[in-house]
Amino acid sequence: MSPLEKEAARRGVRPPGPATLKKYGLTALEWLAMMERQGWGCPVCLRKGAGLRWNTDHDHVPRWRYMPPEERRRYVRGVLCAYCNYRRVNSRMSAAEAARIAAYLAAYEARRNA
Repeated sequence: MSPLEKEAARRGVRPPGPATLKKYGLTALEWLAMMERQGWGCPVCLRKGAGLRWNTDHDHVPRWRYMPPEERRRYVRGVLCAYCNYRRVNSRMSAAEAARIAAYLAAYEARRNA
């Protein structure tokens, strides 16, 4: 067992099964390395730990389902908790749209707290 796998086990994080990894063109160690870069948690809600369901988040580009796995891996954005993957990060949301949403919410909070 690699040090990365040991750390993941200590934190209660398990990579997806072989079929899911193959679908995204990733190895278990590559997936775990993404989690490590994210601080072993969801980069959106910041939750960590065992008991969370993790989803491999990817960009929904045209013809993704027809790409070979080694090409699909280019479009993997990271790993999100299931809630953030389905409820917070829209599959086609761009960084510019996310920035506009953040600006909208910040403006509201500034008015509310004034």
